[in-house]
Amino acid sequence: MGTYTVLANRYRPRVFEDVVGQEDSARVLQASIANQRAGHAFLFSGPRGVGKTSMARILAKAFNCLERDDGQPCGSCRVCSAIDAAGQCLDVVEIDGASHNKVENVRDLIENLRFRPVEARYRIYIIDEVHMLSTAAFNALLKTLEEPPEHAKFILATTEPLKVPETIRSRCQTFDFKRLTAKQISGRLATICEAEQVQVPEGLLPRLARQAQGGLRDALTLLDQLITYGEGHPTLADFERLTGRLSPELLAELVAAALAGDGAAAHGSCETALGKGARPADLIGQLTELLESLLVSAAGGEPADCTPEERAVLSELAHETDVDRLLSMLDVLVEAARRLRQRADGRLVAQMTVLNLARLHALQPLADLLAGGEGPGRATGPRPAPGGRAAVSSRASSPRASAAPPRARPANAPASDLGQPRAVATQATQATQETRAVSTPSAPTNTASASVSAAASSTPGSPAATPAGPATSAAGGAPPASAAGDGSAGDFRTRFLAAIKQRSLRLEMARYAGIDLEGDTLILVPPADGPTEIYDLADPDMRKSLQQAGEAVLGQPVKLARAPRASDGRGAVPPRASSTPPSNPAPASAADRAAPATPSAAAPTSAPATPPPSTSAPPPSPSPAPESRSDQASGAVERQVRNLWPDADNLDR
Repeated sequence: MGTYTVLANRYRPRVFEDVVGQEDSARVLQASIANQRAGHAFLFSGPRGVGKTSMARILAKAFNCLERDDGQPCGSCRVCSAIDAAGQCLDVVEIDGASHNKVENVRDLIENLRFRPVEARYRIYIIDEVHMLSTAAFNALLKTLEEPPEHAKFILATTEPLKVPETIRSRCQTFDFKRLTAKQISGRLATICEAEQVQVPEGLLPRLARQAQGGLRDALTLLDQLITYGEGHPTLADFERLTGRLSPELLAELVAAALAGDGAAAHGSCETALGKGARPADLIGQLTELLESLLVSAAGGEPADCTPEERAVLSELAHETDVDRLLSMLDVLVEAARRLRQRADGRLVAQMTVLNLARLHALQPLADLLAGGEGPGRATGPRPAPGGRAAVSSRASSPRASAAPPRARPANAPASDLGQPRAVATQATQATQETRAVSTPSAPTNTASASVSAAASSTPGSPAATPAGPATSAAGGAPPASAAGDGSAGDFRTRFLAAIKQRSLRLEMARYAGIDLEGDTLILVPPADGPTEIYDLADPDMRKSLQQAGEAVLGQPVKLARAPRASDGRGAVPPRASSTPPSNPAPASAADRAAPATPSAAAPTSAPATPPPSTSAPPPSPSPAPESRSDQASGAVERQVRNLWPDADNLDR
């Protein structure tokens, strides 16, 4: 019993004309041999199974054939016969670059080049998978490859041309071998089946050609396996069973269910496909191929490598969808293929993908949502904030904060002491997206404001008529956070949070009800409904990060301190200056601070008040009243930053 030779070797091309799908490269090589213009080094690159090694052997025969005709080897002389029987010709050496990739192997090759050929014209070296050589081996080959002996030729073959150094490629004539089409492969398979006297059913060879993905050797190997499995009579069922390919009918049924939005039917087809032994990766790949052909058909093109029956099915499916939806479905399949590479069991990924394909019809395009969701008037205006955020905006624009009448300016008051109320509504759009509003007390409205204005006109020296300047701290003299920024405590808080580099620390610091500055001390006010100390300020790394943020905002070193817990969500109302300065001012109580001003409280006194002498020591300022608010709608915490309010005797400062 003789040894069986597989179809891929038995029907290997022997001459240039037998090479399928590489006619251009074969023509150039044959012409170079016939016209005596052949180079000394060649580089064949391309996918597996497209004829690189076969072309290298044909070229070696063309160089050394004893009876060649017009550059075509005869294939029958002793040299051609020895080359066809791989390894029998002493002057044609085939080297596997993957197993002979060391610099020592290249040195041995160079050493053997000094020997002239034994029976042929040229000594030819065929190095397959040349990209596997080491860097040192490539460097050792450079000089010889550039100027080899007259009797030496090099033919390099690789599937990864970009891994070959540029210095090697520049010394070679490069030929790019392309993948074969399904039509070319199926035609070659039909010729071989006829020579082998094998009957194949209609439609088997085109499907087998598509399965090979452009490699003729893969197609011949699969055909050999099918002939053996079917005992000389291959069938479509055998092909599907051995390769895991699904029938076109099942794939079309699955795609039709997905296009119709029938998730149950699509999932059932998926389970049927997986039950037949198809791997999830194969299912996703075949769906991608079908949708790719369907996309070409929907766009008005002609799908390649399809039978007339398959084109009819694609045309029918194309009437049920459009290009945009097919592009979205292909995006889902591409993402599924990426996920499958990360999971050992891809059954869940395949099921999720099929259901996602069926749900795409229910998604509304973003352009339609934007067109129907907002009209022309709403597109330019601010979005209404939900819940508590809307309340903050209304507070910032209320008459109490921004629309109060300005205080009268006394005739002898300096220009800097303008009685303008300050209302700050700062939105800190950090990671927590909290909205914090900072509002300073303004003048009383309606009749109260009129009384205050009248009092300011009659008593220029009274504290009620004198506008409030920068507030001083209890320690004496340093402006608070509002003076450190550009006019508001909220501005300092926002810039301080933005200066914190660590995102996690910035999110946690935003939970504090207040972040104030007294002199060079940064004071943190814990929230009313949270822990007393969110972060341990004794931690050196924590203190360093906060101090660096404060120094970045203020331009000077700062200290850290923690204030008592803030009050409940209602907060406390800052005290108002009385119309008559007390002789011995004392900090106002909580009840006094919460009491609203009345018109009678703002009435002027009978005698003008005497301003305090500039040499007297400033009385202590009232204790700070921390304020905080809770976001009722969205649950985001809103806190009102504390402001320090000066005593009446310190207004001129």
